[in-house]
Amino acid sequence: MSRTWSLKNSVSNTACSVAFAMVLMAVAAHVAAQEYPNRPLRMVYPSSGGGAAEAIGRIAGQKLSEQLGQPVLMDFRPGAGGLIGTREVLKMQPLGYYILWANPAITNNLFAYKDPGYKLEDFETLGPLGLNPFGMVLHTSIPAKNLREFIAYAKANPNRINYGSVGPSNGAVILSERLKQAAGINMTQILYKGSGELSVALLAGDIHVYFATLGTAKTRMQSPQIIGIGMTADRRSDLLPDLPTFKELGYPTMMLSSWNALFVPAAAPRPVITRLRTAMDRIYAAPEWNAMLKKYKAEPWFGTIKEFGDKIKAEGIATGEDYKRLNLPLLD
Repeated sequence: MSRTWSLKNSVSNTACSVAFAMVLMAVAAHVAAQEYPNRPLRMVYPSSGGGAAEAIGRIAGQKLSEQLGQPVLMDFRPGAGGLIGTREVLKMQPLGYYILWANPAITNNLFAYKDPGYKLEDFETLGPLGLNPFGMVLHTSIPAKNLREFIAYAKANPNRINYGSVGPSNGAVILSERLKQAAGINMTQILYKGSGELSVALLAGDIHVYFATLGTAKTRMQSPQIIGIGMTADRRSDLLPDLPTFKELGYPTMMLSSWNALFVPAAAPRPVITRLRTAMDRIYAAPEWNAMLKKYKAEPWFGTIKEFGDKIKAEGIATGEDYKRLNLPLLD
């Protein structure tokens, strides 16, 4: 009897200890959330920066700083198409003080690399920073004024055309490879660390083709050396009303939009994630937010955070199918 009682008592004490520890952890998380943030935050930008995306990210950081009462500093960690910075955010301590700025590369890298080092479930979405379809731009050293002429030239010169990208999981790669397969042409990928370097190469004619977000495409088309060929939305944009959609041109598989969003490691305390999401909701509610997006040629997201998360997952599935169908090689 005494041995049985001792065993029951031991189990009871263990259960009490576990319960007490869980209470302490909950209290500690609550206290941490009440004190959060008590130091500057960092927005990790896994690229070399440049363009409207960085500008919107900086403005989001400034607005977030106003909401939280602490500075939000930009932290550039480029490389491997965003993979390096994405991995590093998961390791940074304390949790909740390092926010990841990301684009579709966060899902695309899951399929571009043999071992990306993370899962999408490792992150919680704080909110999107705008959406933008892509526009295909072409350097005038290629003698073509429209998609039909471009495809004819590419078929006649299979080793002549280069396209630019900022990583193996970038939308420009997916779209370029889709076009290669759909049109039966060949193009060679030239990789750059960031959109700034790529833009210089495009203007110099070092690369001939680039799928840029529509606002960036419009800016590049202001140069006499660059023309627009098509865009990847399902309807024409007021931003470039004369630029036809690929759907119009007979290539419906060329539908894809880019987006920018903020993420935080899912391991961060739940009250901290809630605090950050609440701050972002207040930023979205301000009338100047949508006006700012329009200035930078981006579109607002009108759905919920959950709906945006569902969109990301669906795009990830489509990207995985792209990598299988297009036989894109996986990277180490």
